[in-house]
This record gives sequence, C-alpha cells and structure tokens, in this order.
Amino acid sequence: MESRGGETRERRVPATLEGAYELRDAARTSGERDFYQEHVYRLRAREYRSRGIRTRKSALRRERSRAEALRADGAGRRRFWWRRALGERK
Repeated sequence: MESRGGETRERRVPATLEGAYELRDAARTSGERDFYQEHVYRLRAREYRSRGIRTRKSALRRERSRAEALRADGAGRRRFWWRRALGERK
C-alpha cells in the first residue's frame, strides 16, 4: 500500500500485459509508475518467452549487426546525418 498525504492507494499486481499498461498509464506518482513499469517488463518478457523469442539474445544480435554495418560502411567512423541524406561520401 502507498500512503501519500492522507490518501492510501493499494497497488494491484496486474495479471495481463494490457492491465499492466492501463495501471501504469493511470499511475499518479513516478514511484507508482515505476512499480507498474516493472510489471510491464516482466509480463512482456514472459509473453516473448512463450512465443520462443529470446529477448536478451535478440537485442545482442541487433547491436552486433548494427556495429558491423557501421564498420563496413564507414570503417568505424560515423558520418553526420546530413552528409548521408545529401549523398556525400566520406
């Protein structure tokens, strides 16, 4: 339970991802929002695992492929976005 200024709100533990989103969006304080955001993370990870998606490995794979693409494109150098947009090469 959370007590704030004479008002007491009981924190509910959401059973579904949609419920967690609703409770998070309706939160009145940042602490309450953080509490429900943790449940959103937990329920989303559970849903991904049930589908066979490995969240940590997928994220690492994406990061690795982005790094390889940057290295191949600019030999490790990043170009400014306007140079890419205007077609200037290195």
